[in-house]
Amino acid sequence: LQAPTPSLLSPPSTKITIPLPYDFHHHFRQGAALTSLVPVASKRFGLALAMPNTKPPITTVPQAIAYNQQLNSAKAEGDDMKIVNVLYLTDNTSVETVVEMMEHDFIVGFKYYPAGATTNSDFGVTDFRKCYDVFRKIEEVGMVLCIHSEVSDPDVDIFDREKIFIDRVIKPIVNDFPNLKIVMEHISTKNGVDFINSLPPTSKVVGSITPHHIIYNRNALLVGGIRPHFYCLPILKRESHRVALLNAATSKSGRFITGTDSAPHTIDNKETCVGCAGVFNAHCAVEMYVEAFDSVGKIDALDDFFNAGKRFYGIDDGGRTIDLVKEDWRVDDRMQLGEAKVRPLRAGENMKWKIVRK
Repeated sequence: LQAPTPSLLSPPSTKITIPLPYDFHHHFRQGAALTSLVPVASKRFGLALAMPNTKPPITTVPQAIAYNQQLNSAKAEGDDMKIVNVLYLTDNTSVETVVEMMEHDFIVGFKYYPAGATTNSDFGVTDFRKCYDVFRKIEEVGMVLCIHSEVSDPDVDIFDREKIFIDRVIKPIVNDFPNLKIVMEHISTKNGVDFINSLPPTSKVVGSITPHHIIYNRNALLVGGIRPHFYCLPILKRESHRVALLNAATSKSGRFITGTDSAPHTIDNKETCVGCAGVFNAHCAVEMYVEAFDSVGKIDALDDFFNAGKRFYGIDDGGRTIDLVKEDWRVDDRMQLGEAKVRPLRAGENMKWKIVRK
């Protein structure tokens, strides 16, 4: 049973040229998985920001250097995708670490995981106030703080985690550090959209949006039986939240950026009694973004959406582009994940847009 997908407004065979997409939130995992995942991402993205929640997490500069080298070694010959990194923020991260990071251009900031909020986040932040010295320093030097914007308190309903996090954590940080560059990653609610839009034009807070959160609501996960491959954190929400996210992505405001949160798990770790959170979408993320924009007649807004993150991170790629055509292609039922298999998003289904030049 397939989850419903939106109707598209553009005619068949439509061809478009859009800015080369960058993915500012990508999980490459580690070990043998890298040789499977890096080539998939490189077919669609000019840059990928690698998440640090590996085992062990990437908490130091030497670890980031080693991981970046591993990622680049997994590229196919001739692959020009750039890979950048963030360090995993902990209660014990020091200002000295920030100074050390400044010596390496490929390290662009930190990832703030609330302890216990998602996959491999047990070493994350327990109290954001413990990180104020680090926040002060990265605000000073212009680095970026990427935040998984959900509380992990067991007494908070899973569908309310983002709303509560905004009130408890994001608002105090933004108030105390008005010049700190913050990405509220994978926002999933109207609350997140409204908060970002409420900030003054000088604000340095943006929200990243995944392709699955602007196409699917929680019915895709729950109606007609549990579909574990739609289970992710933040969890899919009500239709009203999906609509708000799509309106934000197509708004041309510059406040919302790409971030696929492609997060593969092996089939046996998804199709089990306690399945892992994460959607694997790297193979079709760009096409899904285009599909979502097409569904509301906003193909023209893709340029701003794909360029907003580049502006935020201060990246000039010389105006590189890719071409897509409105043409069906079928997603494989299974894809390789190291020595195991992953079930990709849209497995066995037809995509409506196809990349024909990168």
